[in-house]
Amino acid sequence: MRALVESPRRLLLPLLLMLSLSACGGGASSPGPGDEEPVATPKASLQPRNFAADCGDFLGYVAESLRNQYLNVYQCYADQPCPMLSVAGGPLVTDAPGSGSSSGGGGAAAPERVSQTNTQEAGVDEADIAKVDASDGRIYLLSGHRLLVVDAYPAEGLAERPLAELELQREGETFYPQGLYLDAAQDRLVVLGDAYDGSYRGEATAIRIDIADPSAPVELERLAVQGYSIDSRRVGQRVHRVVGYQPDLPAWFYDSSDALHGKRQRYLDARAAGRDGEAESLRTEIGSEIAARVRAAGAGPLLPRLRRTPAGVAPSERSLACAEIAHAEVSTGLGLALIDSFSLDGSTPRASSGLINNGYLVYGSADNLYLLQPSSGWFFAPAQIEETAIYRLALSATAAARFQGVGKVAGHVRDAYSLSEYQGYLRVASTQSQFGPDRVRSANRLTVLKADVAGDLPEVGLLADLAPGERIQGARLIGARGYLVTFRQIDPLFGLDLSDPTRPRVASELKLPGFSSHLQPLGEDYLLTVGRAGSDEGLNGQIGIQLFSVRELANIRQLAGITPQAGGSGYSYSVAEYDPHAFTYFADTEAAATPGRLVIPMQSWSEQSDEQFSGFLVVRVDPADSSPLRELGRISHGDFPGREEVCAGAASDSPAPCEQYYLRYAEPRRAVFQQGSSGSVLYTISSVGIIASAAAAPATEIARKELPYEPVCCYALPAD
Repeated sequence: MRALVESPRRLLLPLLLMLSLSACGGGASSPGPGDEEPVATPKASLQPRNFAADCGDFLGYVAESLRNQYLNVYQCYADQPCPMLSVAGGPLVTDAPGSGSSSGGGGAAAPERVSQTNTQEAGVDEADIAKVDASDGRIYLLSGHRLLVVDAYPAEGLAERPLAELELQREGETFYPQGLYLDAAQDRLVVLGDAYDGSYRGEATAIRIDIADPSAPVELERLAVQGYSIDSRRVGQRVHRVVGYQPDLPAWFYDSSDALHGKRQRYLDARAAGRDGEAESLRTEIGSEIAARVRAAGAGPLLPRLRRTPAGVAPSERSLACAEIAHAEVSTGLGLALIDSFSLDGSTPRASSGLINNGYLVYGSADNLYLLQPSSGWFFAPAQIEETAIYRLALSATAAARFQGVGKVAGHVRDAYSLSEYQGYLRVASTQSQFGPDRVRSANRLTVLKADVAGDLPEVGLLADLAPGERIQGARLIGARGYLVTFRQIDPLFGLDLSDPTRPRVASELKLPGFSSHLQPLGEDYLLTVGRAGSDEGLNGQIGIQLFSVRELANIRQLAGITPQAGGSGYSYSVAEYDPHAFTYFADTEAAATPGRLVIPMQSWSEQSDEQFSGFLVVRVDPADSSPLRELGRISHGDFPGREEVCAGAASDSPAPCEQYYLRYAEPRRAVFQQGSSGSVLYTISSVGIIASAAAAPATEIARKELPYEPVCCYALPAD
């Protein structure tokens, strides 16, 4: 069950926040029939500037934000004012640590070549749950609440070599690791995650670790920030992580017995009756009272705290200063996005900056970090059209990220792969929902913003009205080209010519059943995708893998498409459809992008045949072959020891639920290739073990190794 709960964690808090704000009147989309005329927020109102050091303007901004929310007509709970979603909602996952002993590894000749984390931009690393040291083949892996070090190369003898472990969770807290960065050359590693201490006030935590002796990793220090992790990027030695922070709102905000509540109700009644003068007078009076309360409480309770805890030393901490926080002119919810920067090897000082922002999406280039905030997070008006503000921060190798400017695009941006910075321009793909008298219409577009000028991100190019009525399902903007996939019933793949940033254009369009959600260029000639398979009648519930020739952008052609069978009319799913880190492609040689092999996690089941599978799918990719895509085999992780123990936790006498329970618990996670003088080895990693197989013949198992785990507490499948 952990596969279904833990993986989407990054999205849950931002999504819940967005939904909460939307329900409170934030314009998540254009208004319906009979509402006010749609309005857009002027971009100048979104331009960030820093608060003064004395916090006076910060408290004024807070008071204005609280008044706008307190007087919001669109209430969330009965007669109570609409509350912000607090980050103090507690952990959204249930997990349990593994068990096992720490001991050193041996080590042998180094591999010649290894696969690495699949990242979006060259030179910009992304945190992942597994990283490989190319110098010795060791795999550093996050499992449960532990860091595991697997002495993986060569594959022969994998089971016998000891496994090193480092417990990341401290007494009195629960720690949920989300990803790690590795710098083997500097003998350093950092684990990023969220910690909860029982008070339900979370802390985004970075743990720096010494791996000079991989058999005995040693914690060096912890860098914590009040809040929850959103995303991160690493450029060189510098790690830049984005943390979301929601201050606790004052008790009076929810207290219907407070005298202010009566005034609020009179304000709402006056508005409903059209007594505008009375309503405005009450609004001013309530605003003055809120401002007085905010000033009396001071800025302290509203500012997140940063703490540094070196191993064996008392922690030092401070609050983020008001002058370190930027804000837009437009009133927004009090969510704070904090950019915490530090060096992986400890060579440069930690530095932080913040922005009043309810954003949840981050894109990073080698020079800049972009933080996106949907209009549902900044404007307390039902007539606000759906649009997204994009804040640009210049990255530094030694100092805090510095806010430079803001851009704005219509609609909602799906993911980081919908953005790309290239030669001083930022390209952004978005979908906007528009409500009409009798239907909802979606419109897709590609907006080009000028990104090399300080203080602004002006729009310089636009490609509008792509596939009206559909929504963007996948995007990849790379170099002077772009690829977009939209979907409603049939999947149009658009090839975009972005060579002239002021005049982006559609170079080709190819319509196919299903849709692709992750698009991976293989050099300049081919595009490999994974997504949902289907027919002219709709989706069929299974994975679809496709290979396209994009050598001629004006004539994109499908070379092959396969739908790995899941047993009759079964269902199949891969986390690689939405997590590019789980998409592993390894070319046969460094000299050419093809041929090669694709490996993705795969889970499938069929009610008709009771077939269940939890493991990995291996596909041969060779455009020159008569079968450009060919399934080489599947590697199951559903037969590791421990089934009886896990099934005992399923609380069911029926073997079928137990089987399903175990296979979901045996979560397929990542794949790693290591190439040596004797050929390539494929390591597939699940929550329960690692299997080393011959890359050319996945059915040929070389070795396997169990990973320490415990059954997840308190999950039970119904006995149906």
